[in-house]
Parts: sequence; structure tokens; C-alpha cells
Amino acid sequence: MRFLILLPFFGLACCFVNAQNDTYQGVVEDYNSKETVPFATVAVYNADVLVNGTTTDENGQFKLKIAEDFTHFEVSFIGYENTTVQFTEIQNLKNIRFVLTPSITALDEVVVQGEQTTSQLKIDRKIINLGADLQQAGATTLDAFDQITEIQTDLGTGSLSLRGSGNVRLLINGKPSSMNPTELLEQLPASSVQRVEIITSPSAKNQADGLSGIINVILKKNGAKGLNTNLNAGAGTMRYSYGVDGNYNVSWINFRWNLSQTGRGMNSKQSISQLYDNGNTRDFFAPHDFYGLSRRLDTGLDFFINENNELSVGLDYTRDFHGFFNDTFYSNVTDREDYVYTRNSSHDHETTNFNVNYRTKFTRKNHFLEFDYQFSNNDNLLPAIDFEEDVFLFNEERRNDNILNAIALDYSLPLTEKILVEAGGSWNGRNLTSSLFTNLAGASESFDVFKYDESLLGIYGLTNITSGKLTYQVGLRYENLISNSINLSNSQTTDLKFSNFFPSLHVSYSINEANTLNMGYSRRVSRPNFRNINPFQARNQYFEWVANPGLRPEFSNNLETNYQYNGEKLSASAAFFYRYRTDVIERLQNIDAEGVLRNVFDNIGEKHSYGVEASVSYKLMDFWNSQLSANYYHTTVDQDIFLSWDELYSSNLIFKNTFKISKALSADISYRQNFKTQNAFDFIEPRNRIDVAVRLKLLENRLAMNLRIVDLLDNNLMYRTAVTQNVKQNEVWRFQSQTFGFLLSASYKLFQNKGKTRNRKNRNYQYGGTTD
Repeated sequence: MRFLILLPFFGLACCFVNAQNDTYQGVVEDYNSKETVPFATVAVYNADVLVNGTTTDENGQFKLKIAEDFTHFEVSFIGYENTTVQFTEIQNLKNIRFVLTPSITALDEVVVQGEQTTSQLKIDRKIINLGADLQQAGATTLDAFDQITEIQTDLGTGSLSLRGSGNVRLLINGKPSSMNPTELLEQLPASSVQRVEIITSPSAKNQADGLSGIINVILKKNGAKGLNTNLNAGAGTMRYSYGVDGNYNVSWINFRWNLSQTGRGMNSKQSISQLYDNGNTRDFFAPHDFYGLSRRLDTGLDFFINENNELSVGLDYTRDFHGFFNDTFYSNVTDREDYVYTRNSSHDHETTNFNVNYRTKFTRKNHFLEFDYQFSNNDNLLPAIDFEEDVFLFNEERRNDNILNAIALDYSLPLTEKILVEAGGSWNGRNLTSSLFTNLAGASESFDVFKYDESLLGIYGLTNITSGKLTYQVGLRYENLISNSINLSNSQTTDLKFSNFFPSLHVSYSINEANTLNMGYSRRVSRPNFRNINPFQARNQYFEWVANPGLRPEFSNNLETNYQYNGEKLSASAAFFYRYRTDVIERLQNIDAEGVLRNVFDNIGEKHSYGVEASVSYKLMDFWNSQLSANYYHTTVDQDIFLSWDELYSSNLIFKNTFKISKALSADISYRQNFKTQNAFDFIEPRNRIDVAVRLKLLENRLAMNLRIVDLLDNNLMYRTAVTQNVKQNEVWRFQSQTFGFLLSASYKLFQNKGKTRNRKNRNYQYGGTTD
């Protein structure tokens, strides 16, 4: 029957079936502490046959829909005795309380993992639990973001945005990295991500940077008892990967590790036609060849000092190399013969992150003090050599050395069961040295250096009050930023000082168990930083960046409303937002006489933005789940500087269908539509694609094989038209959209520790933090 339904589905046939199911919900608690137990397994049996199962959420709560007859529940979690509760003992199916007793001897684990990405709505954020989404198997985190409607990505350009704006702050485990966000996401495998937090209305606890919000990627931490290891290997279109991760956990210490190597290539072709106002023309065809190799080591130690004190130490080292090879064929150039321009360049960088985190927990729930220190060092080497018709023009070598130190202290105090007060502070310092060596044919060599220092102090206070179904969260943050820079080639300096307050207000109303409504306000800022004032930035034969040390800060006031419904078969969410921005920092574009696109940031005026996001998921059958997600964003610009368009908009849609064909075999078919995107100086025509993924699980789920095809029909070309004050440019970009990927992964417990162990409590720690 399942295969008969799958076949007409490709012809867009749709079948709806309703079934009457009973819903059981409740909580799992610790017998001694009475605290809830997050991620405990709740399994449903009919005699010896497993009927259904789930895991509790981060609050220890669960909800199960059971259509079949069953005899009893079995509840388990590592470090606890298994608990069996008969069906006849359940008195109120909407308020079940399971109690787990700590175990002196360790027990085998039962793992139930969802096949589909799910979301949770919190008072100030939306949490995307990646689960075991088939479209993310073997993919990078950037690829995984492409499957999340709330995050807008472009796999061709590597761009990342929220709600139509690229002013996004990216965090990994609540902390920044000195690496470029796109490169960082391309290095992280999606399988290492536990959840993604989309914070479009950040509270005062979060640093105020990132006008459109914060994307916080929470990585998995291996912490199972005993000695555990996971192996994975993948191959696909011009890419491969392999790695090993695991942990060794005894009663008071846990050692975790993750080693991986990834190789990735890409071929893309770009055709550009330029027409100047004076009648001059220039066309060029640019095949881009890219190859990258990344090696990563992530390791750490967790010390469980006692029941109330934990210390974690982590080290993350990445060595990454990218090579770029471009032969650009120029034709139809006014007053010039056709010619070939060659640029061979590369990017070699090393990144070291060191983190120390200490938490002491007091007697009362949610009463703790936490200290965090983060050190990040990113060294970049970017050499390039240029030729025209095989004649040497010049070679250059850019270096960027970026050091970041960050300290944070957070304190949480529950005054009563209904009132929680949080306070804390953070300091981060950045030191950047950027240099450019240039050797021009027939000219003397030059060497220029730019130095930048930045210090940011932040202090916040936050109060959370619960009154019946209403929860209020009020916060205020103060930040003081001081930055200094000097261009040693011409002694040009900048001395910037900014001191500002940032309020936040959030209200959450639980209408009932299935319906939640949130409203939020936050004030955000985008300050001039080293990316805006560094004169030695990326450039090639197509574009260049120009520094502007005279930028002023941009401020944004954000209002939003979120709604979420979670039913037995149907779940839905919707979000509406309005954003008012002043002294907007816009990327201005101009094409010079040589056809090079010059980019410079400048303050242009005001922006009024609004938008809507919506998602509906429906379980058509027990083995078929369908989800439709869409968004629309619109911005009006009141500017005092020339823009080609002052009405900006974008929208996209994802239609995802997942099938549980059998116990071992699953499939996913996703359709993505990007509608016309209108920017200040260009617009992109609509485009679409179909992605397919299949997974086969063997050996009691210890071995998994995944096949994924992105852009099945290979038609996801980008058509872009740019208009500046003196040039109209038409562009067709055929990047390597269609890719095939195969992933093989295996997990195995080498041995189970039989001694008494203590499980580290899961905590929703949000770093108040550092600047990106």
C-alpha cells in the first residue's frame, strides 16, 4: 500500500486519512531530587512487542499518540533503573507522572530518535531540533540551513541572512568564532549539530550586535557512559569526508573527541554582460574551479567535581585550505581585442579555539553561578598571482591574524517559584593585524600594514515573572565599545567610542497545552568594525571592497509576534515582525571603467521592514508526513544616497514530504521555490529545485547508509540583473547546484561502565557574550 501511494505522489496526488488516536502526556522525574529528567526514553509495549516510543524534551515532558492496543510503559535513562508502568495504573492520560530511581549499576540505553526536524517556541527564540533529517545526512551545516525556511542561504554564493537581512550574528555553542561565518558552516558537518536556535528578538542577555538576529548552533556533546565510538565516511560529487568521534565516561570525568577530514570541490560558470550609459560594452565568461581541504580536531574534558560543581575544558583546532583557479574570457570589449585574464589564488587558515567553563549550582532549582572564558586565534594567508594572456601582471599576499579573548560571568537567582532574576557581565577584546604585500610587474614592491584593537564591555539584568498562563521577561543591557586602528602606510587612524543601552521585553501566553503566543521587543545595533575600515580587503578582477572609516552606528528597533500550535496530527506556526532602522549601513555598488564592481559601506538613511513566516505540518498517514513552509519580507528605504531600488522584497517556499517506507527504509522528497528577490542594486529571477534523500538502517540501527541528491533536475541557475548609476549588468551563474552524496555511518559501544556514574544535567546556557 505504501509503495502504491508513493508512486502517484510524484504526480502531485495527495491523499488524506484520519484516525482516532489517544494522546498520553506527562513528565518524568528523579525520585530523589524531584527534578525532571530531560531526554528520558518512554517506550510503549504490547506484551513483548514495541508499539511506540518517544523521548522527553529538555523540560522532562513528553507527549505520545497511541492508536494500537498496549499493555504497559517502560521508562529508562542512563544512570537510572528501568521503570515499568502498566496501562491499568494510568488514571489521567493527560497528566502522567513517571518516577525514575537512580541506579548503582549502569543499564543499557534505549535510543529513540526522530526522523524529522522539529521546532520549539520559547519566550525569546525558536529552537530547531535537527533530529535525523534525511536531507541533512552527510551535508555541511550550511547545507542543513538551506532546509530551514527561517534561515535564508545561497549555496552558490554562501550568503546567510535572516528575514531578508544579512546582518546576522553567528554563534557556535553560544560563542563566536574568529572565522568567516560561511567558511565555518561549510566545515561543520550537519551530523554534529544538536539544534539551531534562531533568536530574532534577542533578550538583554545577548550581545546587541546582529540587527536581524542571532543564529546559535548547539553542537552535540558525547557523554554516554563507558567507551563509545562513531565512525562515518561519505563520498559525493567532487567531495568526500571521513571522521571518528566518541567519548570515554567514568564516574567523575568524561573525555570526548571528534576528528574529521573533508575534501570539497566545485565547478561553476559565470557569464556577465555589461552595457555602459555611454554605449561601451564588455562581456566575460568565467569558469571557476574551487577545491578545499579541511582537517578538524575537537576535544574536551568534563569534570563532575560533585553534584553542584562542573568544570569543562575544550580545545578545537581547524586547518583549512581553499584553492581558486579562474580563467576569465573577455569579449565584446569596446576598443579592445578579446583576451584571457587568469587569477590563481588560495586561502590557508588555521583556527584554534580554547574554552573553559565552570558552573556551581546552589540548592534551589535554577540558582547557579557560571563563568566562561573563550580564546580564539585565526591566522589567514591569502596569496594570489594574476596574468593577462600569460603575461605576468602582479602577485600579492594578504595576511590576517585575528585574536579574540572573551570573559563572561552569569548569575541566576530564583526569588520565588514564579520570579527569576538573572544578571551578568562580559568583556571581549579583539586584536587584528592585516597586511598586504604587492609585487607589480615593472614596479617596486610594497608592503602595507593595518592594525585594529577593540574592547567591548557588556552588563545586563533580566527578570522573568510567571503569572498563571502569562510569562513576562524584562531586561536592560549596557554596552561600551572602544576601538582604535592605524594604517601604517599613511598613518591614518580611527578612534571610535560608543556607549549605549539596549532594552528588551518579551511576553509569552500559553493559551492551552497546544497553543502558544509570544510577543517581543528588542533594540539592536550594528557598529563600524574592522570589516568596514580595513583598507586591505578581498579583491579580484570582478570586485573589490573599499574601506570607509567614517561610518556611524546603525540602530534597529524590532517588534515581533509568534504563534505555535502543536496537535496530534497537525502542527502550525506563524510569525509577524516589524523592524525600524536608522542610520542604515548599506553596501553601495558602482562598476568602474574596467568592469570591476566596487563595494563600499555607507550610512544611507532609514529602513522600514516587515514580514511574515508560516509553516504547517500534517501527518497524512502513519508513514507519511508533509510540511509546507513559506515566508515573505518587504522593506521600504528612505535614503539620501542613490539606490537603484528603494522597495526591496524576497520570499521562498519549501514543501517537504517524509516517508517511513519500512522499519529500516526512509525517504524524503523536498521542493524549494525561491521567488524574485529585489535588492538595492540588483534583482534575482525566481528559481526552484527538487531534492531527494533515502536512508537504510541495518544492524539494529548501528549502521546507516544515506543517499542524497540535491537539485534532481539540475535547473537551479541564477539569473541576476544589476543596475548602477552608469552600467546595466546581466549575469547568468551556473554553479554546481546538482550534487550526489553517499554517507556511511556506524556507531558502537566498546564497553559499558558498570560503576556508579553521575549524569551531567542538560542546561540551556546562553552565553551573553562576545562580539563577532
